[in-house]
Amino acid sequence: MESDYIKESLRIKGFLDELLANKESCEVEFKSAKGGFPGSFWETYSSFANTDGGVVIFGVREKHGIFSVDPLNEATVTDFKKKFSDLQHDREKVSLPLLTDKDVVSEAYGNGYILAFFIPRATRDQRPVYVGLDPLTGTYRRDYEGDYRCEPSTVSQMFADRKNSEVLQEAKILPNYSWDDIDLTSFRQYRTLFTNLTPSHPWAVLEDLELMKKLGGYRKDRVTGEEGFTLAGLLMFGKTEAITDVACLPDFMLDYRDIPQDTSKTRWIDRVYPDGTWECNLFQFYRRVLPKLHAFLPKPFVLKGDERQEDTPTHEAVREAFINLCVHASYCRSPRLVVEKRPDGIVMRNPGTLLISVPQYYEGGHSECRNPSLQKMFGLIGRSDKAGSGVDKILEGWKYAKWRRPYINEKSHPDVVELYLPLESLVSDSTIAELKSIFGNNISELPHNEIIILSMATTEDEVSNASLQNAINLHPSDLSKLLRKMCNDGMLVASGFGRGTTYRLNRGNVASSNLASSDLASSDLASSDVASSKKRSRATDEENVMSMIREACRHQWLLAKDISRKIGRHPTHTRTIIKKMLDRGDLKQEFPNRPTHPAQRYHTV
Repeated sequence: MESDYIKESLRIKGFLDELLANKESCEVEFKSAKGGFPGSFWETYSSFANTDGGVVIFGVREKHGIFSVDPLNEATVTDFKKKFSDLQHDREKVSLPLLTDKDVVSEAYGNGYILAFFIPRATRDQRPVYVGLDPLTGTYRRDYEGDYRCEPSTVSQMFADRKNSEVLQEAKILPNYSWDDIDLTSFRQYRTLFTNLTPSHPWAVLEDLELMKKLGGYRKDRVTGEEGFTLAGLLMFGKTEAITDVACLPDFMLDYRDIPQDTSKTRWIDRVYPDGTWECNLFQFYRRVLPKLHAFLPKPFVLKGDERQEDTPTHEAVREAFINLCVHASYCRSPRLVVEKRPDGIVMRNPGTLLISVPQYYEGGHSECRNPSLQKMFGLIGRSDKAGSGVDKILEGWKYAKWRRPYINEKSHPDVVELYLPLESLVSDSTIAELKSIFGNNISELPHNEIIILSMATTEDEVSNASLQNAINLHPSDLSKLLRKMCNDGMLVASGFGRGTTYRLNRGNVASSNLASSDLASSDLASSDVASSKKRSRATDEENVMSMIREACRHQWLLAKDISRKIGRHPTHTRTIIKKMLDRGDLKQEFPNRPTHPAQRYHTV
């Protein structure tokens, strides 16, 4: 588990030093605790549990934005551990005890001790985790500025997301809705796809109403006897006016935009939105938008039998991402689904939060769906499954195309899940050429992950386990083993210790076959050419990074860490480039009068 990896790292002084250098973040909070057990701890406990988990560390104080270790004595640590254990199991203090003894860690530091609480993300059935007895006033979440109290609608959504919720929101029966509110063209087109895919399926011969019941688009409440079309049925097959009626989802919006490189003349070159020319339901949105996303994907010449195979793993990845957008959205809160095709990537946004943690998302195999009826509808036409394998298909599809690894991000105010699919190559031709000059022509035969690591180490002064995790689909401990292997193989040189370990290319391993060793002048010339090539490569790469940052920040304010993750570069390298761009006037700060503001964000000028 990732938390075990971090807890083991806490035993190394460099871990805390690194945290101090990075100051507080969404995942880490420091508290002095010199005046006793901090009462604000429980708000942070709630916010971490309801967001992505995190670490609270006692024994660190802050003054004028500067953090320093202020260790606790052994008696205080013992007292705090007991007090925490007692209060965590006090129902009037907090709704749910999440931590075990192994999640509360004390370590010697300086002339005293620090005390760390590793708070996990609560499961969908455990949320909301709240302080006190009233969830409407005691539920907190975390953003870049700290803990904030959730609005009642957010709390209600957490309760609705529980598996044992009485009725899922998508299964809500809409009174006074009839077949007049269903777009029969959409339903007929769906039935044709379903029948053609599985002609022997027993549902293929059912009457329309019976098929709609099987799909979850129409149901009868066994308790009240009420029956009618469900929200899922309307979302998938409804007419625009029926879906956006005040009795259903008046703010419902489906929006696709193809954004050009230069937005000074036009904001988009193609758009699909409710303009009155089509029925704005999920099925029609799927039929109109997915072909547009597939159109620009590369189609290599691959034969399956005697026929060309047009559907590559990359096409399948885009399809999975699009279906995930539809079936995981929270439609009862700001029901707006957005798909953007940008020059540097595809962005998909849906309202709501992740029902699993980000590490679980990347692990795959976790099938948690907010709208199971919609998932069933897409699944019956071969577009979705319940095995939790969709994320694996997305990652493999991007790996197949040798593009940078997709990443997912949760935002708040309002809650939005954003999936970014970069359309940027992991390894450029110039990078491969430089690697060949160092390690020889056989470099292309290395495994995929090793080439990616060498590529990133070529364009950046150094890489680390943390900076590589956005590009490589390995658990941090497995990634550490691979990095050690590459050091043993002579490709990388390590420096530092523990989580602070960094890696750089072993440039002393220049392949002698690439130099003219028979003539000193030729050798000098070859060495000069290699050096000049490296300088040009670095200069070109810096301009490329600046271009990526400008594009990333063109439409939104971003934190440095988000920019780093979005462009797939090391945070230190990214901050260096950002500083240069600020000096050049290419970027502007959200808080220009406070350059070191912890929530500082950047936007393209």
